[in-house]
Parts: sequence; C-alpha cells; structure tokens
Amino acid sequence: MASADPLVSMLERPGVRVEDVAILLAQEAHPQLDEHALRRALDGLGAEALIRRGLRSTPERDARILAELLFEELRFEGDLDDYYDPRNSYLDEVMLRRKGIPISLSVLTMAIGERAGMDVDGVGFPGHFLVRVGGPDGVYQDPFHGGDLLDGQGLRMLAAQFLGAEMALHPSYLAPVDTPTIAIRMLANLKNAHRRRGDYARAMLACDHLVELTQAPEHRRDRGLLAHALRTYGAASEDLAAYLAARPDAKDAGAISLALEEAREQADLVLH
Repeated sequence: MASADPLVSMLERPGVRVEDVAILLAQEAHPQLDEHALRRALDGLGAEALIRRGLRSTPERDARILAELLFEELRFEGDLDDYYDPRNSYLDEVMLRRKGIPISLSVLTMAIGERAGMDVDGVGFPGHFLVRVGGPDGVYQDPFHGGDLLDGQGLRMLAAQFLGAEMALHPSYLAPVDTPTIAIRMLANLKNAHRRRGDYARAMLACDHLVELTQAPEHRRDRGLLAHALRTYGAASEDLAAYLAARPDAKDAGAISLALEEAREQADLVLH
C-alpha cells in the first residue's frame, strides 16, 4: 500500500534522484514553482559542464570543471552571513540567489555532474555535507567553500572542526549516502531553520515527513513540541505520549512529561 506522504511515496520508487526530493520540498514551500523551468535550468548547466568535459576526463578534472562553472563563473557560494536562512535549503531559492548551505549546494553539484556524465555522490560528512567526484578512487569536494578539493589533511582538519581535534577521521564519514539518507538530512535542516525563525507550521511540515520516513520517537517528540507551540494540543498530546512510551528513560523525559501534562490540560479546556 502506497504511503499517503508524497515524499515517502517518491522514495519508494526506483531511480529517484536527490534533485527530485529537493524539487518536491521546494514545491511544498512555493506552490507556484515552475518545476519545468527549474529542471531546464539544471539541464542547461549540465550541458555546459558536459561540453567542457569532453570525451575523456579524470575525477580531479571533473571536480575542477564543476568548481569553475558553478563557483567561480556563476558565483554560487555558501551563505556565511545568514546560514540558517530557510531559503538556503530550497533548491529554487538556491538557484535564484546563488547561495546555500553545504547540502543544498551539494545537491546542485550532484545534479549538474550527473547531467555531464560524471560520477558525483553525496557524502554525509559530520556537520558538513560534501560530494565525492569519480567514484571510490575519486576526490572529495566542498561545494560550500567554492568547490575546494579536500585531500587527507583537509578532511582531517574538517573533522577536527566539527568533531574536535581528538576525533579520528573514521572511514564511515567519507562513505557515500543514499537518497533517503540525504532526504532526512535535508528535512532536519529545514525543520531547524524554520523553527529558529518561529515558523512552526513549516517546521511541522518537515517534521511530518521525518516521522513518516524514519518512525523515530525523537521526531515524534519534536513534532509534538511544534504542535504544542501551534496550540494543537490533541496532536501534541498524542506525539509526546508516544515519545515517552518509546523512551521512558530519556534525559528529557521529565521536561516532556510536563509539556504533555500541559497539552492534555489545554486540550481538556478546549473540549469543555
């Protein structure tokens, strides 16, 4: 039976690409989005990268072609001024503003690279999404920082920045991740970005997807807290109770119990 969640249904289909997920999320936020125009823009960039690539290439050359086209000439860049601006997480806004966060700029790089016949994978590096160009023996590239190529030392420095100098560079940090995993990370970014802006309704939409995709109690907790903030106390009670049933010994169980008690009290007031 197909899921009622459009994102879950999409991810169940064979051959779904990361850009398809990104476009769906952008359409939910911007219903007037012209999907065909967005895809045509990606096609045009991909065609240009293909022309520059020619018939033969190497992983390093492919990565430099992408860096030159996207980050030097078109001036896509990481948004250092307002990193948590939700617009940095929507592909249509990234294309328009030429600003993004690591994962959205990586999705763009993957979409262009694929159209040019390149092998470009997403890499779920802790705290800072990257791409790998050229398969298992390829090179690592940082779309957030101008498409810089990262050697072993650069990767270790990045790991130290996000995990602490004492942490080793574990091979799992450099492994490519699949489309559902990237979708979950994109949704987590959207949830946090909207929540920071006090836009609990849009944060709730991202959280709905996360609950359906992962069934994780922590996402039900977050959705319950967002529902509480939106004063939809019945939904909040259901999610918070489910979290406590699944995680009775969680460190935040006391705080969540208080929120649940308040939600139930408020729900009773509404009913009476």
